[in-house]
Amino acid sequence: MEIVLDKSSLPESERDLLENKTIVVLGDEQVNDKWIRSTLTNYGIKLILVETESDIAPHGEVYKYIQYDFTDHRQDETHADRIAQILTALELSINGCCTFTDKCGPLAAYLCERLELTGGAGVLGATNVRSKSSTHMYLQKETNGVRQFPRTYQFSGRSAKITCAESLRSAEKTVGFPAVRKPDKESFAYGVHLIRNKEEYERLGEKLADGNSMMIMEYFDGTEHDIDVIIYEGEVIAAIVSDNGPTRKGSFVETSMSMPTCLPPSKAAQLRRAASHCCIDIGLRNGVFNVEMKFTSTGPKLLEINGRMNGIYIRDWTYTCFGFDPLWYVMVIASGIRPPVPIEKSDVHMMGITCAWPVHQHLLCQKQFGTQIDDLIKSGEIHFFGKKFYDREDSNTGNAVLVCNVAVVKHDLPHAKSELLKICELLGIHTSLFDVPKYLSDFVHSNSLM
Repeated sequence: MEIVLDKSSLPESERDLLENKTIVVLGDEQVNDKWIRSTLTNYGIKLILVETESDIAPHGEVYKYIQYDFTDHRQDETHADRIAQILTALELSINGCCTFTDKCGPLAAYLCERLELTGGAGVLGATNVRSKSSTHMYLQKETNGVRQFPRTYQFSGRSAKITCAESLRSAEKTVGFPAVRKPDKESFAYGVHLIRNKEEYERLGEKLADGNSMMIMEYFDGTEHDIDVIIYEGEVIAAIVSDNGPTRKGSFVETSMSMPTCLPPSKAAQLRRAASHCCIDIGLRNGVFNVEMKFTSTGPKLLEINGRMNGIYIRDWTYTCFGFDPLWYVMVIASGIRPPVPIEKSDVHMMGITCAWPVHQHLLCQKQFGTQIDDLIKSGEIHFFGKKFYDREDSNTGNAVLVCNVAVVKHDLPHAKSELLKICELLGIHTSLFDVPKYLSDFVHSNSLM
């Protein structure tokens, strides 16, 4: 489960940097994330939570609630003005503002401007990464590059935003196939599909009826990677590379992950450089951002940039492998404080497998699975995040749904891989429909890679 940290997890020189700092956090999801609330309280932060809901259950970790309906993000500038007025009227001294929610990125950036806070992500960058299509379109236009950086348009492939049948026909000609169709403003690979031929392009027209835009982008070969980029005042402080395994046929939902990266140092450096330069060129100025890329036969290629820190279990993994908390970096940077450079060297290796509905329904609907998980957690054999039981009634979609992640921590990659394979056999995760060895096949020692 997500870990709650306190000051004792920090070096002594950093333990009081956030003491009595007042931080505004925007986003409905935050009220449910106890690991965020409790950790921030332990770090000494006074958390002001701005929510759209009016019937919020009080939580002791929250210093003050402000109810304001900002659901119409077309009016983010107006919302920022009004929230700033509310904060000013309450005579609250604000040190920083941020969000952990994709849709609230531009709003948080505007509010930082209104409050004259120096730790904001930047309106240009937050707006560009709010949608996947705008990210790629912006980078494609930056053909002159920035003097000290490579021209980042080279990391972006052919792409198009689809809003109508005409734009779909245009995308078929400009992007071609194979291509990838994805919702313009969603995460976790939900609704992402491969387009293999002209007929599948034609069937996409039916998806436009709901009025939601989508993005069509070039399909890239190669291995997939996450790069978590830490930026302060336009300078990249760190970029942590981890690896994702192959996705299931017909789906782009995550199956497995490995941290730290298994890539040779030269390839990992290329990914760090590409992800960092894309973030800077797109206009991101401050914060912790998750970049998804592929390392292809022609080098790094961008999939998407998320305008907030990586979620789910990655924060826990980062702390376990590297000994620093990305959440702490988010808060320190939001407060306008230059953070220390984290050590990107790990003495352990983590590897995990992701269980999803419906491919693992034979496990997730059984109480015995949860009992086995509890026993493995208590014995220290696994790290676990997510649900141990999934009710069939919770699934109202035909799409794959990520339910939980089972991971191991060992002193090196080979031992982590062999132990995870044993755990997957024990729990019944490996089946004819979910080939665990295949999904771990990309995770090999860098000396074995050409």
